[in-house]
Amino acid sequence: MAEAMFRHLACQHWGCTEDELRKHNVDVLSAGVAAADSAPASREAIQILKHKGIDLSQHLSQQVTEDMLAKSDMVLAMTPGHLSVLHNARPDLASRMRLLREDGFGVSDPIGGGTEDYQQCASEISDCLRSIFDELIRKDAEV
Repeated sequence: MAEAMFRHLACQHWGCTEDELRKHNVDVLSAGVAAADSAPASREAIQILKHKGIDLSQHLSQQVTEDMLAKSDMVLAMTPGHLSVLHNARPDLASRMRLLREDGFGVSDPIGGGTEDYQQCASEISDCLRSIFDELIRKDAEV
């Protein structure tokens, strides 16, 4: 959900399509430390994001790789456990990695839960992404 939500946020900010995000030096990728390769998004996640005008129907999960980490300017982890796995995989890139939530807590995983759990997760992710996106825009303006 986070990848699609960040793309949507960036497209709204620049008034562009997802295909045009690279013109703004933005590329967003989602991968998990324990994700099954090529699994579709859950029905609940697709439905919730559809109500927000975001199409998640073509999303397929993938495992994070060391190459992905090396090519990333910023890596956002959903939980402290995920962040630890990423730090262990590439300790040299730890300065690029952080939790999605600034308070040090993880975003609760809705897998196995109902629509309400997915809605709460989406809301939490949205709040975090808005804060991170605003931070990135401010930093970019300072350069």
